[in-house]
Amino acid sequence: MKQLLTSPKFITITIAAIALFIIPLTLIEIQSQQSLKQNAESIMWLTTQSASTACAADGSGANISATFINTEPRSSSTAMTVVAKDQQTGKSANMGSILGGDSKTVTINTGKTSLKANTVTFALSWSDGHSGTDSRTASYNAVSQCVQPTPAPPTPTPTVPQGQPTPTICPTLGEVKDVHIDCPNCKLTPSPNP
Repeated sequence: MKQLLTSPKFITITIAAIALFIIPLTLIEIQSQQSLKQNAESIMWLTTQSASTACAADGSGANISATFINTEPRSSSTAMTVVAKDQQTGKSANMGSILGGDSKTVTINTGKTSLKANTVTFALSWSDGHSGTDSRTASYNAVSQCVQPTPAPPTPTPTVPQGQPTPTICPTLGEVKDVHIDCPNCKLTPSPNP
C-alpha cells in the first residue's frame, strides 16, 4: 500500500484530480462570494423623502404629509418597507412596501392645533426579508393655530302654539295677471298703477 501512495503514477493522478476538480470549484466559490458582495454593495438604500405641514380641512388639527421615494432600480429585491414617524408627537403611519422607482405619500394626523418645526423619521427595511435596516429623516415647518371651524348657528324653526292654524307664507309677487290666489291669511295690496 505504501508503494501505491508513493508511486509516480498515483501522485500524477492525484495532482490531475486536484487541478481538474478542486481548483475550479474553489474559483467558482470565490467568484460567487465576490458577486454576492457586489450585489450587496449595489443596493444602497437610495431614497428621497420629504415632509410638510398643513391644517386639516375638517379642522381636526395639524397634519403632516410624508412622502417617500424609493430611487433604487425596479426589482423585487429593492422593495423597501417604510414606516414614517413624527418625532414631535410620536405618531406614525405605515407606508407599506414601496418598490424601486415608486413613491408613496401618507398623512399623519397629529390631533394638535400647532406644531413646532421638527422632523419625520422614515424607518426602512427590505420587503423581501434580506437583512439590513436603515433610516432617513425629513424636516417640516412649524404650523400654528389650526382651529376647528365654528359651526353655523342653527336656523330657527318657527313654532306655532297648539290649536292655532299653521301660517302660510305667501311670496311677494310682481305683476300677475289672470291668476287667482286663494290665500286666506294673506292681505293683498293693490299694485301701484304705472
